Amino acid sequence: MTSREAAALLGVDLKTMYTYRRDAEKIGFPKPQTFGRTLLWKRDELLEWRKSHPARRRRKVDVSPEPDEGSDA
Repeated sequence: MTSREAAALLGVDLKTMYTYRRDAEKIGFPKPQTFGRTLLWKRDELLEWRKSHPARRRRKVDVSPEPDEGSDA
């Protein structure tokens, strides 16, 4: 699968995929096969890696508007 498909599978940005590739030895990330400049990833290897490296949950940010001072709200 392409880097874009791999990023979608893992639920990360494409930029993150390239960071994972750069830090592969440090984080145990699977290495892609290269065909010229094209990187191809094995789906099974990515899923196996994800099992031992679960996705981080993002904190929810409260975006509800706060009442203005002096308002009747």
